[in-house]
Amino acid sequence: MPGRGRKWRSLENTAKIFPATSGKKDERVFRISCQMKEAVEPEKLQRALDLCVEDYALFLCVLRGGLFWNYLEETHLRPVVREEYKPPCSQIYVRDQKNLLFEVTYYRKRINFETYHALTDGTGAMQFVKSLLYYYLKELHPDKVSGTADQVRPDATAAEMSEDSFEKYYSDRGKEEKIPKYRAHQLHYRKTEYHMLHLTEGILSVKELLETARSYGTTLTVYLTAVYLCAIAQDMSEKQKKKPVALMIPVNLRNYFPSDSVRNFFGWIDIGYDFSSQSEKLEDVIAFTAKFFKEELTPQRIAARMNGFMRMEKNPFMRALPLPLKLWGMQAGARLSSANGTAVFSNIGKITMPKECREYIDWFDFYTTTPKMEICMCSFEDNLTISFTSQFAESHVERNFFRMLTEQGTAVRIISWNEEDWKGGE
Repeated sequence: MPGRGRKWRSLENTAKIFPATSGKKDERVFRISCQMKEAVEPEKLQRALDLCVEDYALFLCVLRGGLFWNYLEETHLRPVVREEYKPPCSQIYVRDQKNLLFEVTYYRKRINFETYHALTDGTGAMQFVKSLLYYYLKELHPDKVSGTADQVRPDATAAEMSEDSFEKYYSDRGKEEKIPKYRAHQLHYRKTEYHMLHLTEGILSVKELLETARSYGTTLTVYLTAVYLCAIAQDMSEKQKKKPVALMIPVNLRNYFPSDSVRNFFGWIDIGYDFSSQSEKLEDVIAFTAKFFKEELTPQRIAARMNGFMRMEKNPFMRALPLPLKLWGMQAGARLSSANGTAVFSNIGKITMPKECREYIDWFDFYTTTPKMEICMCSFEDNLTISFTSQFAESHVERNFFRMLTEQGTAVRIISWNEEDWKGGE
């Protein structure tokens, strides 16, 4: 039970799965980094972090286990800025230990925010990062950055920011809709030692990519989704193509339901393409993807998916099970559902900062742990960062993906990371 006198809150719908399924193969941690144009000053970054957590007090919590569900409990612990000291997206949540579920580190010109996914999603984390950067630049350049952090904070009360939007918008009315599911192709490459994260990143021009996407009469997201599908297919045998390539694509539910919550509030769609029976031409894959997005990214279809997830949670039998049995059931369900997808494509979109801050920022990136392969994407000004993560030692899909883009006329600057880039020190 929650500690006496301490505030606590239950985990929202999609967050409940993370404590059940996190482990050495996937710590359920993601990172948002900002590459500054000047070396980071840790004392000023600490002062900025102290100010930032006052605005996001709901992040000051620890994860605990109850009789029926895990829950978040407020804590007196406070985050301390450290020079980067371990590989990215390493373990943050440790069972039976009371520790914060996020941390801020730095290395040379880079500021990193890492969090356990049960705490927040990409949108909530980005709100925190933007506030942190604003406070930091205000400490660093008070003559240039002199406004208030209201420019980057949500225009919302503390209660609105801590709202469980799944609970607010759940409805058990209406008929259940058929949602596409696939028995998808699985990637089988040699694994990295000790499940180490394999990271490959490329920086591209937003302007160049948009020109290419428009030449196909489509959007940037549709274009890159189609390229991703084709990049995977290029490394498949004819036998392997008998199973579709399926991408899980997280969806920010705030685009469909009004919410200022910085807790988890996302769903997903799954797009599958059968290269054994459908055209392998990029323009045909683009056309299929555009049609799929148009049909599935509607309020009705997104609500149907969300309500389906909530119905499972609210099932009386499920609710009555003690936590250990729930965790076992969620683990079994996750293993079964893993066959439905080949890879993941996550896009947190365009990042904006106040004009007085932009001259000090180079680019952002965003990536996460995954037992499969995942692309994470974000953009700032004209820099669009595409980050591949996996536990595969080979880079076949990454090579195919970036080669397709360069052949289409988009220059790619590959960022090559090695152990020295994230352990800290000179």
